[in-house]
Amino acid sequence: MNAFARLALWFVLGVMLAGGSARAQADTGTAEALMHKSGLWEQLGSLAPGVRAGFLQSMAASQEQPSASELTRLLRAIDQAYGADRLRAIGLEAIAQGLDARHVPALNRWYATPTGAKVSRLEEQAAAETRDPQDILREGADLLVGLAPRRRAALDDILGVTGSAELMAQLSIDMALAARRGTVSVLPESPGPSAAELTAALESQRPQLQQAYAALLMAGFVKTYAPLTDDELSDYVGFLKSDAGQHFNDLGVRALEAALVDAAAAFGRSLPGTRDRSNA
Repeated sequence: MNAFARLALWFVLGVMLAGGSARAQADTGTAEALMHKSGLWEQLGSLAPGVRAGFLQSMAASQEQPSASELTRLLRAIDQAYGADRLRAIGLEAIAQGLDARHVPALNRWYATPTGAKVSRLEEQAAAETRDPQDILREGADLLVGLAPRRRAALDDILGVTGSAELMAQLSIDMALAARRGTVSVLPESPGPSAAELTAALESQRPQLQQAYAALLMAGFVKTYAPLTDDELSDYVGFLKSDAGQHFNDLGVRALEAALVDAAAAFGRSLPGTRDRSNA
């Protein structure tokens, strides 16, 4: 797997459930308020450390090691591309453009409930995780063993209704392609596969990516939502299946994809400049 795809695979986003329609769009203030209530604002602002951790994991497993100065520049490039203000601005634009005002009252009612607020905070904490995915898998596997059928079914519902595994696989592919496009845009002769070759290679890995992410996300879910009672978890599933919940989840996916693909492209454009010979 190429370095960018491996980076995306290691990058654990957790559950990004913030949730268009061109009709009855909501204003920017309403969109930002919902981003705060849902936890998406904090989630987007906490991604850079996770990307840094994933990148360092990827580099540790790579045969090609950057020099100390190159590594410093690479980490600085990550912080700039995945900066909180930058990602939040992109996400806010996507939310504001797609948010249907008809769903705003139902969304506000949900996030005003104790369960809605509790879920948002738990998901914020999950998004800030920077641990090795293998540790998450091991811990999650242990917790899943004794899980009651009702609770396991609720977690399966969350995975299915949000399309989280499919989203993560698509993001891995989109981020790898965006990063490569960014690099080629500033260094056309850079070594590596063509866009068509890279697309074909990544698409061939989609089934394995979805399977890996499904296992990883389920392991993360069982810990993330452990503080919820069975009734609270059921209420959350009910919200996700509602029209408002589905609309905002879909919208959150768009916002997340827009922010991360743009960041990956920016990181790719900065890669040639991180080399020592470019700074001699």
